[in-house]
Amino acid sequence: MAIKIIVADDVEEMREMIAKMLSTSDLEHEIIAMCATGQEVLNTLESKQADLILMDINMPEMNGLEATEIICRNPVHPSVIMMSVQHESEYLKKAMLAGAKAYIMKPVDMDELVETIQTTYDRNKLSLAKPVIGDKQYSAKIITFFSSKGGVGNTFIAVNAGLIISEKLNKKVLIIDLDLQFGDVSLMVNKQSELTIKALFDDSPISRYEDVSPYLYHYSKNCDMLFAPKDPESAEYIAKDQVKQLIELLKAHYDYLIIDTGVNYNDITLNALDQSDKVIVVSGMEVTSLKNTKMSLKVMQSLNYNSEKVKLLITQVNEKFGVTKNNVLKAFDYEIYGFISEESKIVKNAINTGVPLVMGKSNVILKQLESVCQKIMS
Repeated sequence: MAIKIIVADDVEEMREMIAKMLSTSDLEHEIIAMCATGQEVLNTLESKQADLILMDINMPEMNGLEATEIICRNPVHPSVIMMSVQHESEYLKKAMLAGAKAYIMKPVDMDELVETIQTTYDRNKLSLAKPVIGDKQYSAKIITFFSSKGGVGNTFIAVNAGLIISEKLNKKVLIIDLDLQFGDVSLMVNKQSELTIKALFDDSPISRYEDVSPYLYHYSKNCDMLFAPKDPESAEYIAKDQVKQLIELLKAHYDYLIIDTGVNYNDITLNALDQSDKVIVVSGMEVTSLKNTKMSLKVMQSLNYNSEKVKLLITQVNEKFGVTKNNVLKAFDYEIYGFISEESKIVKNAINTGVPLVMGKSNVILKQLESVCQKIMS
């Protein structure tokens, strides 16, 4: 089926050049209108149905940003690809906030133009076609896994706990990787090539679940995942308010949101902790990790998180090296949900193969985590 396109640019030569580019490409399309202002685009949409609009930013009467914002107020609207000579990131942010799905720099490259049109059209079509999850009314519990020291297995625990709750306890689960700089959830399931939260915020104004669904990795019938960006630099383009709004929206579509955080107290992590029903603080069983955990708990006390909200989970348990379970129990006033044995062979095999514990044979760590998950759900 031909993609119905509106080309909007106040320069006639630019409109004609784009039309000529598309006519010589393999893209199956139909240009249904050529407009010189944002107002002309709005007028055209009153009588014609478009799939996609190529919109210049700087136009007289009504510029592309203003027109895009009006167009995107409609729950069902054509995708907008913004075009501009402006290379500053501020213009990109303004375009995305207005509702644009993509941003192309002028002068326009034909291959980039065709690829962007096809990709944007396909994503929007998938979004519209994706049904809301059943008729069940959900109100997710938010469980956040946090550690104050790297290397204690926080991501490993979060992913496997989420999969136990979804696969063995039959709950609808979304695992969200909010370690936006160095997230490894995708690595745990060997799916590094999938879309990420950065692509979600870049491409879509988010107002409904259908806007989010194309960017989720659907691991199984009961478990979806939202991966962290592929590069650390992308984290700075994701705002805490965007994440907060996203979490609130997703609560209505799952039984549990399982959040994996980074080793920090940045704004996004703090927001996630605030929104959480339970915070599981993961600590290794060695002195430096326990010391950092103690300090983190003091921070959480200052945030008025009570002992009902905050629980402990101790990993890498091996009493041969000077610290015992009794030492740990005496050191903390918080409930400890479990002690996870130091079984490096089991853990490393699961991580290196990208096959979570729940998908393999039963083992001691899986049984310990199943007990932890029962407590999380109680």
